[in-house]
Amino acid sequence: MIFLKLKIDNFYMFKDTELDFTYPKKIKNSTLDGEFLKNFPNIKYKKVCIFMGANASGKTSLGKIMCSINNYLQGRDFRRVPETICDKEKNASIEVIYVSLDSHNIHKLKIEFNCDELVFESFSTCKLKKSYTLEKMLLELESSPPEFIYDQENKHGIENPGFKSAVYSLGYPLEGGDVWNYSYSDFNTPTRLNERAPNINLLDAILKTFDPSIAYVKKIQESTKDAYIVRFVNNDEIIIEEGKINNHERLSRGTIESIDIAHFIHFIIAEGDGIFFLDEKMAYSHSEMEIAMLNLMIEKLSPNAQLFYTTHNCDILEMNLPSHSYTFMRKGPFVKISHPEKLGYTKNDRSLLGYVKNDVFNTLPDTSKIEALL
Repeated sequence: MIFLKLKIDNFYMFKDTELDFTYPKKIKNSTLDGEFLKNFPNIKYKKVCIFMGANASGKTSLGKIMCSINNYLQGRDFRRVPETICDKEKNASIEVIYVSLDSHNIHKLKIEFNCDELVFESFSTCKLKKSYTLEKMLLELESSPPEFIYDQENKHGIENPGFKSAVYSLGYPLEGGDVWNYSYSDFNTPTRLNERAPNINLLDAILKTFDPSIAYVKKIQESTKDAYIVRFVNNDEIIIEEGKINNHERLSRGTIESIDIAHFIHFIIAEGDGIFFLDEKMAYSHSEMEIAMLNLMIEKLSPNAQLFYTTHNCDILEMNLPSHSYTFMRKGPFVKISHPEKLGYTKNDRSLLGYVKNDVFNTLPDTSKIEALL
């Protein structure tokens, strides 16, 4: 699955918010190769999407909504709807346009909830055509009648839909979902690896880069469990068993986070095509380290993959990525989105850093109340 467009209304602090994960034309000498669907060169999409903004600007919330969409397409509940609706007296809605990688179809899904259940769903689809531009493909999708509509007049025998897809409940396929990995930055730093353990060479290289006092990382072959030993140059040791670190105080916060990063990168390499969302997992890392890790993620992306990455680090703006790779977010009181390429910043030969520092995109935090205390 590849996200192309997304509209969110009344979830979290999103109000009539639109995000565009496409770009209008091919950029000469772009530092990112292959920003189009394999075998469909006219279907251009943002392969790397970096979300930047102040605290509480909606970056993590956006990731949770996107993950809920992936789950919804697989017949699971759209998570925590009652708690995430902003105005409880109004319905909340999502409209997403995406591509299914297996069938080469483009789809539009509209869903609407109140605090109790799904109240509306429509699903449209059409086949991708190699000769069509993206704009023409989107026009055809818009003009295609929905294959399915669920509403109060057309319940199709479903009286209690809950927060699951009515289309899926009736046995019709909702193409999409495929492979995805969303990794969020929580208040409590996790000390567990996820189910899929990273490649030992990858884990060894990353841990030793984050902590030069680590001599090596080796898998414990005689263990029946998924276990690793981390040996330091002073012969101290820690054990990672079934993802649990037996002495996480021996590692810095950044090194602990690097274990999650190793898993995330391994997932990118192992799974190939799909959606990958990493949310501020390198807040405790040096800028050069973060840039190196992000470059590695980008390098390992397969032809039909999409990486979403959130950060506060302005140094990321100097990576010489295309301007459309960046999306700036601000909240006041609702989330606002700025796509620099839509504001005239279409070339990648000028640094966006100066614009951000001069608050052209109005994304810097308001510190006036703190300054008033001085």
